[in-house]
Amino acid sequence: MLFAELERLNDLDVTDSAALQAEVERSKAVQGVAKEINISARSVLDTARLRAEWAGAKVAQPSKLLEG
Repeated sequence: MLFAELERLNDLDVTDSAALQAEVERSKAVQGVAKEINISARSVLDTARLRAEWAGAKVAQPSKLLEG
């Protein structure tokens, strides 16, 4: 999705300032959601690593949240 948004931004007619502004705002929203997804996934991964460490495991079991 992020790469598709980059392509849309690259393909815009820069003379249409209203369309450009709308797409920039849309891209900011996409980026914000992607950032929150990454933060959540990192928290889940850190939790799995910590649980494995406490249990003495060599390999952490992946969370269902990270399976997509």
